[in-house]
Amino acid sequence: MMNRIIKSTIILLVFGGLFSCQKDDSTATTYIIPLSQQEPIDDAAIVEFLTNNYFNEEEFDNAGNFDLGVFKYDIKFSEDATVTGYDSNGDGFIDGADADNTTVFNRTALIDLVETKTIAVSGVDHTLYILKVIQGQGLEQPRFCDEAFLSYEGITLDKEVFDNQLNPDELDLAHSIKGVSESVSEFNIATGTIVNGDGTFTYENYGVGAAFMPSGLGYYSGAPGSITAYSPLIFKLKIYGTTELDHDNDGVPTYVEDLNGDNDLTNDNTDSDSLANYIDANDENDPVLTREEVTNTYVIYDGEADPALLPGEEEIDRVVDYSEDPDKITITRRIYKDTDGDGVFDYLDTDS
Repeated sequence: MMNRIIKSTIILLVFGGLFSCQKDDSTATTYIIPLSQQEPIDDAAIVEFLTNNYFNEEEFDNAGNFDLGVFKYDIKFSEDATVTGYDSNGDGFIDGADADNTTVFNRTALIDLVETKTIAVSGVDHTLYILKVIQGQGLEQPRFCDEAFLSYEGITLDKEVFDNQLNPDELDLAHSIKGVSESVSEFNIATGTIVNGDGTFTYENYGVGAAFMPSGLGYYSGAPGSITAYSPLIFKLKIYGTTELDHDNDGVPTYVEDLNGDNDLTNDNTDSDSLANYIDANDENDPVLTREEVTNTYVIYDGEADPALLPGEEEIDRVVDYSEDPDKITITRRIYKDTDGDGVFDYLDTDS
């Protein structure tokens, strides 16, 4: 079962004044630090961590640690800039049983390895730092609102573990904290799965990395459990697979419901009712449900040129039957109807 990460969404209230609540007929006020003030504090703390810490890159970089694309090591952070040898046999010791127990490795500071991604929260830019140890070699990347099949470990900048899901499990990224959804979506999934004889599975060539996020992309003032309020967080990530989601089952994938493309599903609400489009079965509140205004069609071709997409179409699946004829391909396409030809798809058009 997923832990805090799947149970929490980043709830951005008004970070500009006082939050008041009523208690025993007296008013208690709690000051919430504005995002614009907290973000530079968090960023400075993260940069300091990245400047003074390293990870066990020597273990990932050595080809002897790879077996069918399966990665033997977990990311470990330390302040050691150099290390002698590496634990190639995984017994917890660097000794004569290892492939190389004498070479001195010079590690690279994390600050020189991470990529950055700027994400606006309530008008304030936040920097997300992403360490891509292994990009992953699968063809797909989870979208910010898809389901990801992954394992993770959440730690603080003091390297204290506060949450983990070490066995692979599904995570709905649309309902996870912003820093996680925006970092998981930067990795590719595994290329395949090996079924082991004991009923377990081994994943090949999956994505491995870590995300370093300010509190505004995490839990901010509402940190749960042992996490201190306004804590920058680190999540170690392994990404194995992904599934496209349609949260309201209306035939329109959730990622398409993000009409303005800002990776925020809550501010797309065509009919201005109480439900954002991604959880609204009738986005424009006309007499026809969205599901009836979106259809799928199937195109089969044999050795011909790939048929072009028509306006309002998108390809959602293609199947090649190599056992019969490798040139025969079945393509599934989703069609968004535009009955009155006004350029607005029916499911968003009140007068279609």
